[in-house]
Amino acid sequence: MNKAAQAYLSTQVHTTSKGELLLMLYDAAIKFMKQAKIKIDEKDYAAKGILISKAIEVISELTSSLNKEKGGSLAENLSQLYIYCNTRLLQANLKMDNEKIDEVIKIIDGIASAYREIIPKMEAQDAPLQTQASASSGSTNINASFANGPGYGLPTVSGNMPSPNSIRLKKAANAYGSAR
Repeated sequence: MNKAAQAYLSTQVHTTSKGELLLMLYDAAIKFMKQAKIKIDEKDYAAKGILISKAIEVISELTSSLNKEKGGSLAENLSQLYIYCNTRLLQANLKMDNEKIDEVIKIIDGIASAYREIIPKMEAQDAPLQTQASASSGSTNINASFANGPGYGLPTVSGNMPSPNSIRLKKAANAYGSAR
């Protein structure tokens, strides 16, 4: 990759929220898998192997970024699903099987679609916390994400009970916390 493209990518990664980065990873995995299917059809097996390996690396990164302490059973279930996806991709790589790749694309796309709905809501709930923090500190944190603020934008122990939908959003956000 040339220096300008690397600089652009680095800037994009450093100025993007955790939620947006998560979606970028899902999109990259899907892109690599779709490209691998094309390479299987073209009988370009070396390129197919490289692309499937890239998809596996992205899914492995998704697995390693899960916060199993905060995410509980959701994080554990996602971890198992990612392991299953990587197993299917390894099988697809060995057997030149586009159907197995389609299966993984469907799984990853389904998870990505769910997060596409959740992340804007979590970031919107977190926005008042970011505004308060910015007002008190006099600066804006462009790296603030849906999972950074205390309570994840939900009411604290002030007696206000979060709605059931807010509880589901918090659980989903907790699956990807700062585990490292």
